Amino acid sequence: MAEERKAYGILKLRETWVVSEATHASMVSNRSKDTRPEQALRKALWADGLRGYRKNVSRLPGRPDVVYGRARLAVFVHGCFWHGCPLCGRRRIPKTNRAYWEAKFAQNAERDARNKAALEAAGYRVLVLWECQLRGDGLRECVRAVREALGR
Repeated sequence: MAEERKAYGILKLRETWVVSEATHASMVSNRSKDTRPEQALRKALWADGLRGYRKNVSRLPGRPDVVYGRARLAVFVHGCFWHGCPLCGRRRIPKTNRAYWEAKFAQNAERDARNKAALEAAGYRVLVLWECQLRGDGLRECVRAVREALGR
């Protein structure tokens, strides 16, 4: 794991990274799975009768948030801040440690592209839903997109 981080320059960035205790506490508390947007999507999928999925399948690249194995559909719920949402204004780079954040967001985008390509090479269709799309009435549209991708 440490060698993988070195390959992407994460360790080098973190050596120079100085943040306040409040920022550190906030970042440590960010979850990698079972986030509110993911839970909202899964609850809506279940209510709409789109069952039979698995969550956070670790054997697949990128550990997709929702996987329909038989249909070979992988669904990612990307957070707008961390993955650089093209749809809303939450992709702003913080003012402090700007070089770190620019490199971090670039690495996240590269990793997302690698994971998507690996899944597609394995025969999966990949659907990316953004955190901002899952708010309000957009949740119904996201469920509809999953239903269409499943061919139901």
